[in-house]
Amino acid sequence: MSVSLISVAERPDLVASASAMGEEIWPAYLITAALTEYWDDLYLSALAHFQTLAVDDASGAVVGLGNSVPFWRDPDAPLPNKGWDAVLELGVTAARQGMPVNALSALSVAIRPAYRGTGLAERLLGAMKPPAHAAGLTSMVAPVRPTLKSLYPLQDFATYCGWRRPDGTPFDPWLRTHEALGATVIGPAMASMTMTGTIAQWQDWSGLRFPASGLYAIAGALAPLEVDLAADRATYIEPNLWMQHPL
Repeated sequence: MSVSLISVAERPDLVASASAMGEEIWPAYLITAALTEYWDDLYLSALAHFQTLAVDDASGAVVGLGNSVPFWRDPDAPLPNKGWDAVLELGVTAARQGMPVNALSALSVAIRPAYRGTGLAERLLGAMKPPAHAAGLTSMVAPVRPTLKSLYPLQDFATYCGWRRPDGTPFDPWLRTHEALGATVIGPAMASMTMTGTIAQWQDWSGLRFPASGLYAIAGALAPLEVDLAADRATYIEPNLWMQHPL
């Protein structure tokens, strides 16, 4: 498979195809207030060159997408516990208001299943660095979503992230990919993404029914869903792991 990487600034006509691919890949419930408010700005002129499309050379189809955003990182403060949501808001707000930025945060890497395991994920993460260098940014971080954590719902998040294989590399394959590229662990962002919805919405998204209020494990989730029938509300707060990449 021959795949080329192209910035959204070069091919804005492919954004709709990339967005459709993302809707197929990510769980339907991964819709936070920050995503709704700020995500589309990533594809506007100020931030478009920080978004990378992976395009199959033979078919011209979008088969992968890497998203990142520049933001102001306070050197005297820890990275936000509201990780993904916070950095998306910080980055887009900075772009809207012309505020200074000094760091880059990866936001997501989405790849069609047939193209996984080909090194495309590593290429998309690497493609985030040249525009960061060109913008004079001095560090790169990522609120990483460990891909297999959902299979271990009873394990504490930090404990799971610390698991190692016999060869010393991370147990989780996505953490392993980041570490292989030189990334180091900063620490958990325990409220990285917050998703709320009605009981009907969550039943539709999860395929489950909720006979009583309480905590529920749902497919693909890294933490329990908290259901409140009286309030007709369910809330999912997802932890991520802050990691720092060499830049």
